[in-house]
Amino acid sequence: MNRIAKTLHFDAGLLTLTSVSIEQTIAFGRWLANHLVADDIVSLDGDLGAGKTALTRGLAEGLGCQGPVSSPTFTLLIEHPAQLGGLALFHFDAYRLSDSGSFCEIGLDEYFTQKGVSVIEWGEVIADILPTQTLYILLSQQDLNQPDSRQIEITWPGCPDRLAALIQRLKEDDSC
Repeated sequence: MNRIAKTLHFDAGLLTLTSVSIEQTIAFGRWLANHLVADDIVSLDGDLGAGKTALTRGLAEGLGCQGPVSSPTFTLLIEHPAQLGGLALFHFDAYRLSDSGSFCEIGLDEYFTQKGVSVIEWGEVIADILPTQTLYILLSQQDLNQPDSRQIEITWPGCPDRLAALIQRLKEDDSC
């Protein structure tokens, strides 16, 4: 099993992890999915190829969603239905939108209150409409000599207790 590197740093509401492979990024997504609940919103940001879709693939696997996960760049939304009473995954990509008004005009914000987890790639585009309980994840390439190495920065400003609990579980969990 691929594990997320245990390089953890926590400072003033920011958790920083290191992933040295796409497989580790997916594994972290699987692990994180087990700590999300209905109506959670995850905003993913980072450069093209930073690993946003790989992390989403792990989230979908962790939630038990079936089928392939690809970036919804041209469709804006791919819905991955819940399996066996689990949570659906609503996978958005805001890259092609000019602002949050476009997102709301076509009714995509209505998914935020459905029984599922909403994941928004390029969430910074619609940051002004994201609820305060949004989990923010920034992925960036860490080492040019290791093209699959990623730094994963996590903040949860509206839910500091949930972030603290997540950090504690991550420190204690030997499976990730």
